[in-house]
Amino acid sequence: MNKGGEAIGTQVTAVRQAFASAKQYVVPSYQRNYVWTLEEQWEPLWDDLMALTERIRAGSSQHAHFLGTIITRQLDAPSGYINPWSVVDGQQRLTTLLILIAAARVTFVQHGLVRYASMLSRILVNDEDERESEADKYKIKHKSSDYEGFRAIIDVGLESPSTDVETDSRLGSCYAYFRTAVEVWIKELDEDEIESHVRAFNKAVLDRLVVVDIRLLGDQNSHAIFEALNARGEPLAEWEKTKSYILSLAVGEDDPDGDRTYEAHLERYDRDPYWNEKVSAPRFSGKRIDLFLFYFAQLEIPWQRQRLSGKPVVRPLPRNRIYREFRYIGEHHYRHHPAELDSMLKRLERYAQIYRRIDGPKADNFSDHAREVMAHRRVLNLASLVPAFMVLVYKLGYSERLDDALRIVDSYLMRRVALKLRYSGFDDVAFRHVQALRDAPAHEMHSVLVKRFEGSSLPNRWPTDVEIKQRLPSANMYHGIASARVQMLLGGIAQHMHREREHLLSVPFSLKPLTVEHVAPRNWKGHWQDSLGFQDSEEDRHRLYQLVHRVGNLTLVTRSMNSKLGDKDWGYKARLLKDDNLELNKRLVADMDGTIWNEAGIDHRSRQLAGYVTKIWPHADVLRRELGISAPGDPPDQG
Repeated sequence: MNKGGEAIGTQVTAVRQAFASAKQYVVPSYQRNYVWTLEEQWEPLWDDLMALTERIRAGSSQHAHFLGTIITRQLDAPSGYINPWSVVDGQQRLTTLLILIAAARVTFVQHGLVRYASMLSRILVNDEDERESEADKYKIKHKSSDYEGFRAIIDVGLESPSTDVETDSRLGSCYAYFRTAVEVWIKELDEDEIESHVRAFNKAVLDRLVVVDIRLLGDQNSHAIFEALNARGEPLAEWEKTKSYILSLAVGEDDPDGDRTYEAHLERYDRDPYWNEKVSAPRFSGKRIDLFLFYFAQLEIPWQRQRLSGKPVVRPLPRNRIYREFRYIGEHHYRHHPAELDSMLKRLERYAQIYRRIDGPKADNFSDHAREVMAHRRVLNLASLVPAFMVLVYKLGYSERLDDALRIVDSYLMRRVALKLRYSGFDDVAFRHVQALRDAPAHEMHSVLVKRFEGSSLPNRWPTDVEIKQRLPSANMYHGIASARVQMLLGGIAQHMHREREHLLSVPFSLKPLTVEHVAPRNWKGHWQDSLGFQDSEEDRHRLYQLVHRVGNLTLVTRSMNSKLGDKDWGYKARLLKDDNLELNKRLVADMDGTIWNEAGIDHRSRQLAGYVTKIWPHADVLRRELGISAPGDPPDQG
C-alpha cells in the first residue's frame, strides 16, 4: 500500500456497499454544518429516484444514478468489529441518503410493506452483535452539534412510524420532506401495483444509486484535502475554511482531527443558533459568525502581519481573504507556537462575548448611554465602527471609562450629523482608528480618540463649534439627510432638555416612536402665509422653501399628534405643543420671542438648537478639560 495520504482505491459503490455491515462513517468536527435544501438537493434527488424506479419497473437493468463523490480515510479500528472511516468529503449526501431511507422505511411499515422495510433497516444501523457501545449502532457518527437530531431521526425510522420528528432543524425538515414524498407516492399508486413499485424503489435505492468512493491512506492532513475539495461547487464561507484550518494546526497523534480544540473553543459557534442566523450589513449578507470573524480579523490579523513582515497593514482586510490571512499567520507563526494559537482562540472567545453584547439591544452590561451611542452606528450605517467598539470594551470593560470614551465617539458622530456630512472612505479611516486603539494602553484610549478625530482629514473631519453655529442654523435639514438621522439629532437634544428640568418633571423621558414634524408646514398657504410674512412671489416662495426646512422649524411628535397638527394654524399647534410631555416641544413655545411663529422665531430656535449641539456633544478642548486628557504639547503629569 502507498503512504502519505494518496488514494488507495477508487470504486463505484452502490448504497448497499457504501453502508455495508459493521461499517461506520465518522464525520469530523471541522466539517461544515448541514446545508442541503429542498430546492437544490432534496427535490432533485427524489425526482431522479422516481425516474430510476420507473426505468427499473420497465425492465431496464443498466441504468444507475450517480450521486457524486465521497472521499474517506480509514481510521485505526478500536477493539471490536466496527470498521471506521473518516469522511473527508461527502457527508451531506451520505446523511441525506440515510434520512431518505429512514423516511421510506417508516412509510413502508405503516402500509404493511414489512419485507421491504426490513431490507432498508440493514442500511440504517449496524447489527447488535457487531456493536461494542451504543455509538456503534449508527452508520454515521457526526461530531458536529449541527447533527444532534440525526440519531433521533434514525431511531424513529427504525422503531416508531407514528412518532413525529422535530422539523425546526434542517435535518428534521429533510426527513419531513421525504416522509411526505414517499407517502404521497404510495397513495397515488394502484393497489395491485404497490408491491412492484416498492420492489423497484428498493432496487433503485440500494443498488442503482451510486457514488464514487475515493479512499485515502496515510497521514496526509485531511483538513487540506477538505479545503481543496470545497473550492469547487458551493464555496465554503470564510468561517468554515478558517475553522478547518485552525483545527488542522491543532491536530496531534492523540487527536488526529483536532476534536479537543473544536470542543473547547469552536463548537459553541456551530451549536448556537445566534451565530448561524442570516444577517445583513453594508456589503455583507451571510451568517453572523462570518460577519463577526471579519470584525475580529480587523483586530487580530494586522498586528500579527506587521510582526511577521515588519510592514503595517493600513487598509481594511477584504472579506473574502480572511481565511487566507489566517493561513498566512498560521503557517508562519501559530504552527510553530501552539501556545500562541491557544491565546488567539481565547481572544476570539472574549471578543465574541463582547460582540454579542454590542449587537444585542438590551445588554445589561452597558449603561443606557453606551447602548445609545453604539446603536447610532446602525442609523449611520457605519458597520466599520463595530471593531472600534469591540476594542474599547476589551480594553476598558463595562465601566465609566467606557462611557467617557463613547462620549468622545458620539461627539464626533453627532456633530457630523448636524452638518449632514457623509463618510467618504470612512472604512479605511475607521480601520486605522481601530489599529491605534488596539495598540494603545488602556489609560491612553481617551487621548487617542480625541487626537485621531481632531486630526481627521477634511472629508472625515470633526466639526468645530464655529462651523456648527455658522452652518446648522441656515441648513436644509429635511432634504439630503435621512429622517432617522434628524430624529436621532433632535432626540438627543430632547433628552438633554429633559435632564435640565428633570427635578421639576413628573414624567420620565422616553423617546417612544416619534416622527419629524414641520411646525410651519410645507403647505404654507392658507393659515400660514400672513403669519410667516411672505408673499406669493417666486422669490418669496424660494425663501420660504428654505425656511421651513431649517432645524428650528422641525420637532418630534407622536404619530397621533402628527395627524392632529397637520397644516393647522399656529395658535392651535402652540396649544398642543405646550401641553406635550416632550420638553423639546414645551420649550419651543416657551422660548418664543412673540406670539406668532415666523421667520424670526425659526431663526432664533435654529441658533438655539445649534448651541445645544455644541453643548451636548463638546469638541476636543472641552472634552480634554472634562476628562483630564493632556493637550498636545502639555508637559507630562508629574503627580
